[in-house]
Amino acid sequence: MKFPCLPVHDELEIRSLFARYGHWADAGDARFVELFTPDATWTRGNSPPASLGGSGLPPETIRGRERLGALMVEVMQKKFCQRMHHQFTDFYVEPGEDADDALGHARALITDWRHGPGRIAMFGTYALRFRRTADGWRICDATVRVLPD
Repeated sequence: MKFPCLPVHDELEIRSLFARYGHWADAGDARFVELFTPDATWTRGNSPPASLGGSGLPPETIRGRERLGALMVEVMQKKFCQRMHHQFTDFYVEPGEDADDALGHARALITDWRHGPGRIAMFGTYALRFRRTADGWRICDATVRVLPD
């Protein structure tokens, strides 16, 4: 079976962009918003309670860089104290509707280090859409779903 693929330089740029997503989100880094198009959406598709492996945060869709920046401050810096970490795995990217569009899929283990030794706090899946811009590839839509669904 042959799978559709992007030109190598596009795939490498997208992989590098998405790797920064995890690093910058975990650090609550203000540069996180630069990974997205100005009109991007980020969706928490479901929200099991923390006792069942979720974040306990409400399902929601956030639109735009300003609100994504606020998410970094309120959730990653204040709520999780930069002590939650994403480990992405099984990431693949495929062509989208045209040469400036791509789709990505990943799994994520999110570990929690707030109370001593780390533990696996959540397991989630990411569905992403990337768009080529004048500044390179950027995330234009990200949806996260956490088990149990």
